[in-house]
Amino acid sequence: MATRVVLILLLGTFAAQSMIASSPALAQESDDSLEQQLAEKYAPIVMLKAQAAPCDNTGEQWSPSSVDIVLDNPDVVLRQVGNGDPVIKVAPTASDLFGLSEGFYLDYPGGAFAPGCIYETDFDRYTDTQPGDRRALAYAHVARQDDRPDQLVLQYWFFWYFNDWNNKHEGDWEGIQLLFDTGSVEEALAGEPVSVGYAQHEGGEKANWDASKLERDGDRPVVYPSAGSHASYFGSALYLGRSGSEGFGCDTTDGPSDRVPADIQLLPTTVQDADDPLAWLTFGGRWGERQSGAFNGPTGPADKERWANPIDWHDDLRSDAAVVPAGDSQGDVIVNTFCKVVEWGSGSLITLKTSPLRMLVTFALALLIARWLVRRTVWDRVAAKPLVMRRRAGQIIRAAGSSYRHNARALVAFGLVYLPTAVVVGAVVGVILQLPVVSQLVALAGNGVETGILFVVLAGGVANLVSYVAVNAMVAAYYEGSANGEPVAPRDAVRLAWAKAPALAAGFARSIAIVATLVLSIVGIPWGIRQLIRYQFMPQAVILEDLGGREGLERSTELVRGRWWHTAVMITLFNVLIALSGMIVGLLLLLIVTGIPLWAFSGLVTLVYALIVPLSAVAQTLLYGDAVDENDNEVDENDNETVRSDLTVSIT
Repeated sequence: MATRVVLILLLGTFAAQSMIASSPALAQESDDSLEQQLAEKYAPIVMLKAQAAPCDNTGEQWSPSSVDIVLDNPDVVLRQVGNGDPVIKVAPTASDLFGLSEGFYLDYPGGAFAPGCIYETDFDRYTDTQPGDRRALAYAHVARQDDRPDQLVLQYWFFWYFNDWNNKHEGDWEGIQLLFDTGSVEEALAGEPVSVGYAQHEGGEKANWDASKLERDGDRPVVYPSAGSHASYFGSALYLGRSGSEGFGCDTTDGPSDRVPADIQLLPTTVQDADDPLAWLTFGGRWGERQSGAFNGPTGPADKERWANPIDWHDDLRSDAAVVPAGDSQGDVIVNTFCKVVEWGSGSLITLKTSPLRMLVTFALALLIARWLVRRTVWDRVAAKPLVMRRRAGQIIRAAGSSYRHNARALVAFGLVYLPTAVVVGAVVGVILQLPVVSQLVALAGNGVETGILFVVLAGGVANLVSYVAVNAMVAAYYEGSANGEPVAPRDAVRLAWAKAPALAAGFARSIAIVATLVLSIVGIPWGIRQLIRYQFMPQAVILEDLGGREGLERSTELVRGRWWHTAVMITLFNVLIALSGMIVGLLLLLIVTGIPLWAFSGLVTLVYALIVPLSAVAQTLLYGDAVDENDNEVDENDNETVRSDLTVSIT
């Protein structure tokens, strides 16, 4: 009897285990439980760039959220493409989206091209977000690839309500993923990832799990989404974002940032039932307003390449991101200009789309103005000798280019003064920042890094001005002999400029003091600009007329009088040439060379200035010669008129 009972119990236990093992539903539940554990173990920490105030778009205005905020929402409508894009459903649910194709899209309140603050305020209302209480949700998905059965990928998908980058659009899907060298979730739980990949626009960046650039909180990777674009990065910095359809732009993840641990919701690979709460996963349409090109709302996770082929996508990721160098004046100017130019270009595309006629009219007017300016001058060939003679603007530009080509070695040698000046100024700034008084001022300023950068930028600006004056002086000395038909060795020009260094320094210091005082007074800005142009010929006057610093400024003022606008336009043109040359080379470096060190970036940009500034100095010296000739002729005419008047009086 006892034996029979034992046998019955054993058979019952075996049968129960067999039923559990053979039940697909229970097996799936077990797998889902393991996947949930894996997803929660590696749930990312999201670093959201802090906002200084509500609607501050220099910080991150949104956080990764549930798609539920746009589902069953009476403010959101589902539209079908074609015939005016009619509204198919107000407040569409997950069931309404089930199985719909790319011919449909969700439309949020507001206009993506002129977002204002509506998307932020709506998001805060939908999510009940309170100031200082930011939350994040990541959709986790365990993905496999048929031809790579011995590996699996744990993906985290972030849904963002709005993309406020160069390609503004409603809705945004971004994310990161972890690669495991095992095809088993259970083994993945017991082990650790071998690599991580962060999505950045159309591509991304990867790192080994033990890489120093990967910041982790235990097992949880830390991700830095770029403010507005939501591209995922490994650290806090300014990056160059780029993609085939969106172009280029600046991605910023620099702090301060809000640290937000992500909650997790697991996604299945497929959804078969329209009543499933995750039925939205099958939606093949757009999660935002339909627009052309990069301004279109995005498709969902299941329509992305990395959903179907996660390991191939991972293999194609870059090993680094293009960090934009910063910290010196020239680098900052290039980077800031680049960011503004890209922003302007994006705005122009939006204007072209929304108001094509206005954009075309503006472009046509710009061409007409440029054509008018070109035709206003004379471009006939004229020699650079003698120095003092009348030349039209076009002739000055052409003569400067020709002279630069024929005297390139000497002129480039003069321009190289930029390199030691940059080194000396860098060393001086380093010493200054270590002084107790300065370090205390930096501490009082509240942000040592930003204040330190300000010191560097100001010093860099002074270095540029000093170098510019020095190059102009050496070029003027070189052309003094050339104008007389005597060959001048570059070293002799350098000696002459060095001999006049005290006068040049005095004139430079006096001009800086006067212009800075006027500009800093705010109300004196117009007069500061006026004096800045009046003092442009100081180096030429000191060298070529053997004057002191103060007398050089007075002589320059005399030469500019009566031709201020002409001088201002020409000087501006010369400086635009310098700035554009450095900026173009800097941009090419940023686009082509990833991870270029700051010192190399600054050095190459400075070298470009060393090559271009002498050309500008030649043109400015020829402009000086034109001003001298005009001024001297006016003086002669006035003297002759005075003589004639005296003779008339005598005869009378």
